[in-house]
Amino acid sequence: MDPFVKLTRVPRRPPWIDVLVAGALLAWALTEALLETGPGPLAGRVAFAVAVTVPLAVRRQAPELVVIVLSVATLAWALPASVPETGTNPFPSFLLAAFSVACYARRTILAVAGGLLLFAVLLIVVDSRFYSGSGPGVQNLVILSIFLGGAWTAGWLVRQRAAQARRALAESGEVARSAVAEERTRIARELHDVVAHSVSIIAVQAGAAEELLELDPGLARAHIASVRRTAREALTEMRRVLDVLRTDEPGYAPQPGLARLPDLLDEVRAAGVPVELIEQGERPRLPPGVDLVAFRVVQESLTNVRKHAPGAPTRLLLCYGAKSLQLEVANAPAAVAASGNGTGRGGHGLIGMRERVHLFGGSIEAQPTGEGGFRVHAVLPLTEEPA
Repeated sequence: MDPFVKLTRVPRRPPWIDVLVAGALLAWALTEALLETGPGPLAGRVAFAVAVTVPLAVRRQAPELVVIVLSVATLAWALPASVPETGTNPFPSFLLAAFSVACYARRTILAVAGGLLLFAVLLIVVDSRFYSGSGPGVQNLVILSIFLGGAWTAGWLVRQRAAQARRALAESGEVARSAVAEERTRIARELHDVVAHSVSIIAVQAGAAEELLELDPGLARAHIASVRRTAREALTEMRRVLDVLRTDEPGYAPQPGLARLPDLLDEVRAAGVPVELIEQGERPRLPPGVDLVAFRVVQESLTNVRKHAPGAPTRLLLCYGAKSLQLEVANAPAAVAASGNGTGRGGHGLIGMRERVHLFGGSIEAQPTGEGGFRVHAVLPLTEEPA
């Protein structure tokens, strides 16, 4: 969380730091009140010390009320006096109240009004009770006004900075949601293509089985088994399509899979990125959706290497297990400086990879390495049931 946003948060109850600050100011004010002999009764000095410090405990929850209580207490204690007060000085409480009303007031007009009220009270009481007048009143007023205005301005700047951070966070959230929606539409289109391709295979296999029912029943049963398997996979992919946004203009060409890795790697190497392919285990027959997701993750990861770390030595690791496929794309630091073309908007690679992998019940990590490179590691379960 942005530190300014965190600073301007208003908890339901006074935090311990506010209670501690109010308690410390109260202890100091009581010490001043008790050590002085006058003017005024001791009970009055103690009551005034309490009135200008204890309310500060709720300076976040009720800053306007704190300003009013401090102002009324100060005027009530100062105006009737005929001689300067040498006991409790409320100015430290005024500084904290000015900062708080500027930072935590519910409306801008209340923040401004609170600051003006404190300044007006300061203007009235200077040289009337709290400042005995060892120097000219104008000098006292200017010095105290600078401090009071500085405290209010500090609170106001914190308030504005927090508001900017909240707006930036809201805008980034909208951008992220738009990117997710855009990527889900693209995923839905590609999964629709997978299903359409599977259905076309079903039609061909079913036709072949029908022709061979009498001529070669064994071969016909093989075609029927293929139809059953392909239909099951198509139903699984269709359920996944229903989990993402639909599009009105789907294509019908089959989507790529890991079989196209050699072409992809040749393209990346031709762009100046040395890629080493390591495959562990024997590549099984992957479900079409998983095959597509694995290819897209590798493709996007290598594209990011080309954009942000051109020329960096890169390793592509594919581990084929009985229940999952693990893939990793890790690159060293860039051999040459990245061009500005890859840093602007135009793609949502990491968002897209996460959406695809999570849709199939997998997990993905994408983070810098300690050596200055970058690593993408994904695990895709080889199951037919959607996440």
